[in-house]
Amino acid sequence: MTLPNVLLIGAMKAGTTGLYLDLATHPKVFMAQDKEPQCLCSDQVLSEAGQREYASRYAGAHGSQLTIDASTNYAKRPEYDGVVRRALDVLPEGFKVIYLVRHPIERIISQHHHEHTAGLVSGTADAQIRRHARYLDYSSYAYQLQPWVDAIGHERILVVRFEDYATQRLEVVQQVGEFLGLSRDGFNINLEKIHNQSAGKPVPTSQWKRVAGNPIYKKVLRGLLPPKLRLAIRQWILPSAPERPVGPHRATLDWLHESLADEVHQLSRMLDRTEPLWPDFANSKQTTLPPTQYANENVEQVVPSS
Repeated sequence: MTLPNVLLIGAMKAGTTGLYLDLATHPKVFMAQDKEPQCLCSDQVLSEAGQREYASRYAGAHGSQLTIDASTNYAKRPEYDGVVRRALDVLPEGFKVIYLVRHPIERIISQHHHEHTAGLVSGTADAQIRRHARYLDYSSYAYQLQPWVDAIGHERILVVRFEDYATQRLEVVQQVGEFLGLSRDGFNINLEKIHNQSAGKPVPTSQWKRVAGNPIYKKVLRGLLPPKLRLAIRQWILPSAPERPVGPHRATLDWLHESLADEVHQLSRMLDRTEPLWPDFANSKQTTLPPTQYANENVEQVVPSS
């Protein structure tokens, strides 16, 4: 029974889909047919039947391949807690963890856009971000990572900045490959193709959801379509996402910056860095954000990035 020996745990809206597809180009990597298996989110995986179902997603892997589970819910405490305990119980000894992190405020803005597109929240970013604790929770990277560090140690965890992946994609993928023991020259990446951009991202319709949920499609047809081909079909058939909602005002941005400053510094200490991963957090008392990156100073509103 083959279970994953690598977890790509998130963060949500930090490039996990892109890295998932880039890693899948290596012949020594086997990915589950679906990104986001999420099997470790439930105690069902602790049962014999649950482990068989989990392993069935990797039945096509051969012995020399790494098997990777890419599920962003594994870094969504407290909504999904107990993931680390379950991983220790069922995964092979020595499994490794990859965690992508993105500027925490940019990630929150992108999450709100994603949830607004899906019809989960309204387009009023200020109210939604302040109302729902998950926005801060998912950007509290030290809080999300600490249980993994406590369980398996730093040497089996790789933290990757989304900003580095976005600007130095091949180099970062090769570095991830080295961490996993893969040859650097085994990746076959189309650097002109950017995966899972929010702008123009396809939106599932009710008809598509019915097809995707059909047992015949799930058990037969999906297995015949590689992930990249399925993604291309979705982008061709489904309508594009609506325009971005107006982003948070300056007061909300400053509140987010102040709320997350300690977390950013804790993550830096966790990674043995003397400076935070994002320069605007260098002084935790500073709440002035780079205007070219976040806000239109004339209207006091954010134009969020993807």
